[in-house]
Amino acid sequence: MNICFAKKTDKYSLKNEELLVNCIEKIAEISGLSKLLPCSNLTLPVILLDDEEITAINEQYLNHEGPTDVISFDYVEDFDEEIDGDDEFTIGELYISLETAERQGKEFGKSLNDELLLYIAHGILHICGFDDHCDEDIAEMRKAEASALAELEKQLGKVEVI
Repeated sequence: MNICFAKKTDKYSLKNEELLVNCIEKIAEISGLSKLLPCSNLTLPVILLDDEEITAINEQYLNHEGPTDVISFDYVEDFDEEIDGDDEFTIGELYISLETAERQGKEFGKSLNDELLLYIAHGILHICGFDDHCDEDIAEMRKAEASALAELEKQLGKVEVI
């Protein structure tokens, strides 16, 4: 899977961008995203933003007011079986607010680093078809998030990317 990574905020510094991209790739693999479509050249843009930027996206595309933690755009249904398996296909997009991650991390007693990894897992799981609109779906999402992050830690150890 090709991860197209961008950080569009100067409010936060990454300790290790290469490790972060590796974590995104691993979570995509663990969750099954990288095998979801019969295409060997899948792309996933992941963009880190501040609250102002994610609010604009949230309001423009989802008609929701204010900032949010992560926005996933899922393009799985746009895949055309006519596409050659070697052609590039953008499977989705993730937009993550580091400001919201920091704020919610403090609220829940978690680090910004751990919140960021959680949001990556959460966004990828949305693209994989998980939802979080009812209690049953939320429980399944939380279980899948915990499983993905536990497997990530098993494979890479405790990572510090921000």
